[in-house]
Formats: sequence, structure tokens, C-alpha cells
Amino acid sequence: MTPLSIGDRKQLFIDERFIAAQQGIRLTLNPPLKDRIVLEPASKEESHQFFALSVLEVDGEYWLYYATFIPDEEARGLHGGARHVIRVARSDDGLHWERIQAGLIDIGRGKENNIVMVGGLGTVFLDPNETEGCRFWWVGHLNENPWWEESWGTVHRGGPNKEGAIYLCCSRDGIHWRRIPEPILPFWCDTRNQAFFDPRIGRYVAYLRGWRPPFRARVVCRAESERLTIPWPFQPNPRRPVGPHGFYGPIEDELPIVMAPDELDPPQTHIYTPNVHLYPWAEEVYVAFPDTYRCRDGMKSFGRDERGQPVNEGPLDISLAVSRDGIHWHRFREPYVRLGLVGEKDGGTVYMGLGMIRQGNEIWQYCTVSPHTHHGRHLTLPGTDGGIRLLRQRLDGFVSADAGPEGGELTTPPLVFSGPRLFLNADCSAFGEVWVEIQDAEGKPIPGYTLKEAVSVDRNGIAQEVWWQGGPDVGRLAGIPIRLRFRLRAAKVYGFQFGPPQNRG
Repeated sequence: MTPLSIGDRKQLFIDERFIAAQQGIRLTLNPPLKDRIVLEPASKEESHQFFALSVLEVDGEYWLYYATFIPDEEARGLHGGARHVIRVARSDDGLHWERIQAGLIDIGRGKENNIVMVGGLGTVFLDPNETEGCRFWWVGHLNENPWWEESWGTVHRGGPNKEGAIYLCCSRDGIHWRRIPEPILPFWCDTRNQAFFDPRIGRYVAYLRGWRPPFRARVVCRAESERLTIPWPFQPNPRRPVGPHGFYGPIEDELPIVMAPDELDPPQTHIYTPNVHLYPWAEEVYVAFPDTYRCRDGMKSFGRDERGQPVNEGPLDISLAVSRDGIHWHRFREPYVRLGLVGEKDGGTVYMGLGMIRQGNEIWQYCTVSPHTHHGRHLTLPGTDGGIRLLRQRLDGFVSADAGPEGGELTTPPLVFSGPRLFLNADCSAFGEVWVEIQDAEGKPIPGYTLKEAVSVDRNGIAQEVWWQGGPDVGRLAGIPIRLRFRLRAAKVYGFQFGPPQNRG
């Protein structure tokens, strides 16, 4: 077996890559802490629902883009996506957010608002290559509307004869946006799509909403391109009709599907808006937070509630999926963010926002919450308007290798590392412990680093130094193939890292 070269880079137990053998170990999803609501509706036009979040760290500040819906009485007869309004807020600490007074667009109540686009639904990302001199980029679908000139001439037509495209907009300052004239993909991709530059492969990638016949379940498709603004490649289907504007309906088989419901999911399950991140604080870790929607069309509750009465209605929560390449995904089946109680702010839908920020030993993310189910706004369910909630996760804490009080062990495949110390991100609380043995590539314990000589790691720490009776130094083993054997009792291990003799975060 060829050893894995890990150097001094952090490695996480998100999957079985670092588990060659185990007994009594389980990989466990760790939900985040639901913290406070950090942004609530400030006006009538924000009260319908918050959705389509993007969070960015910009020059030491945090920027939050979010969408709301123009109320019926001010919509000028327009329907659907033409009424989406994209707004922006800013924060110094990620807790207290101030709406930026952009002063750009009047949707009927003057320009004193934080609106920067109208008619779009998508996500914002920072382009490290600053294509066309712009850091800020938006990707999504656009609907022509009278309020924003950049939307004029765009196509996003719903109904039985769907037709649309994926557009890009760019900005130098994050406030003033212009549209790239030609769309990058000629497909009707509703809801929230995303793109970003993936430095691991040196290409731009996009995760888009598709449909899987015959049920037409929502699925996640993936595209990639060497350049951002040119038309992105796909495999044409000559049997599909082309709309009057030269565009198509939903993606079906033109791009590969990378996330989809399967036989373990209940009927009418939809997987979409995946919120994919190349996790920057460990090596080769992709995490995604797809919204998992259970459509209740056709269900009967025999008077208990209103299930099955509206079309395209049902509850929605957030899942976790992990990958090493952004293509092949493992989706955990228990919710990553669960719904709250019926009638509470998060009792109907929770949508994860795109983006994560590091605050010390925590990862902060944001989700939109609503007491209403998907397309259930007009049901007679109890509840008030929702908002934007902070979610707090331990650094690297999405998944852990766990053992109960009866204990467990795991052994890694052969590894080659650099650095004189080994650190663990581990939670042993008060009664747990972790011991580490270093073996040669054949699995034979190395004298001085045997399990019998190991000093246990206990309590709870992000970067706990591993010791043996002779001390913590492992430098003489650097550069040669070794295996790590972990023995756990009532403990969680999230990851490990070799490095210099100080704590690593």
C-alpha cells in the first residue's frame, strides 16, 4: 500500500480515508449549536421570508447578502422570481448586523434601503483571480423586471414550458453590480445555485439545481470551467426542445448529478441548494449543507392538518454531505440542522446560507428560518415571521470518530508526515481518554511509542499535544511510513495534525 503523504497538514475523520481497521468506532455527525437570531424583518417588504444567504469575509468585515420578496400589493402584477430583492448587511463581529444604505433602487418606497439587485436568486462569492477587475461575483437566474436595468433582456420563464439561463453579475465594491451579457449555461435552474474557484483543481466549479426524470426530483448537478465568464461546457441532448430564446428547461442529463435522493429517502424527497465549501482549515475536505425537502403532494391527513392541500408544499431541513474531491459525496441521513417546534421561528423550514467564517475555535454559519413550510406561507399553521440565525460549530467538528464507554480502536493506513509533534482535536470531556500508538508500515509497534507507553489525552481541546512516557517528540519518525493506532474510551476525535512544538489551530 502506497503511504499517504500528509506532511504537516491537518487531517479530518470525515470519512474512512484514515481508517484502515477499526473496532467499536463510529463516524458521528455533530450538529451545530443553534444560536441567536441575528437579523429579523425590518420592514413589510422583508416580512415575507428571508432566503438565499451568502456570507463573505471582506477586508476584516463580514458581508451578508440575502433575498426577500416584494409584497403582492407592490409587485406591479409580476410573479415569481421577478419579485426577488437582494439586500446586503455588514458586521464587525458576525453578531450585530447593520443594513448598508445603498441608495440605488426604488421599488416603490424610495431609495433609502439596502437593495443592490432585483429579480435575481443566487449566491455571491469572491473571485481570487479578480476576473474583469472584480472581486465580487454573483451567479444565479435573473428575471426581467422594471426596477433594475441590469435585468432587462434576461430570461427565466416558469410554467409547463420552462426556459432560462444561469447568469453572472460582477462588482468592484459589492454594492454596484453589472451583468455579464452572455449567460454561462442555457438552463432553467430555479432557486439558489452557486459557483466558486476551486484552487485544488485550478478551475471554476458550479453546483446547480437539476431535475431527475421521471419523478422530476430536485437534484444537484456539477459543472466546471477553466474560465469564469465564457460559456461553460455541457453535454447537449439533441432530443430536448429549445425554447424561443435559445435556452432549455431544467438540467436533466446534460451535466453529471452529484447529489440526489435514493432508496433510503422517503418518497418525494428533493435534494438541492447544496452550499458546497472547500473547507480551508484542513486538507482535501469538502463539506456541503444541502437543503432536504419532503414534498407532501398527494398526502392525506384526514383532517389532522393541511398536508397535501397546497401544491409543492412540505417541511425542509439541512443535511450534511462530505467529499474529498467535490464530486463523490457521502450524505449523512440524520439532519444536520433540525426543525424547531411547530409554531416557532424555525418550525417549518431552515435553509443553510452559503459561506462560513472562523471565530477562534469555532466555525460560524448562518441559516434562514421560518415557521412556514415550503410553499406553505398561506396555511393556517401558527407562527410568526422568521429571520436569520447564527449556527456555531466547533472548529473541524462536523464529523468525529467516536467510541463509547466500552472503548474502541482505529488504525490508519500508512502515512508519511513532517514535524516533531502530533496534535489531536479531541473531546474527552471529564471521563474519556485517547491513547496513540505509532507503528511501522507493517503494523508493528515502534519502541518508545507503544500503546503501553502512551500518555492519555483527556478533557477537551482543539490541538492537544500527544505524549508518551519518553515525551512528545516524534521528529525521528518524520519522512518514513508509519501508522497511527488510536484507542478511545468515551471520546470523540475530529482530526489530527503533525507540526512544530506548539498548539495548532
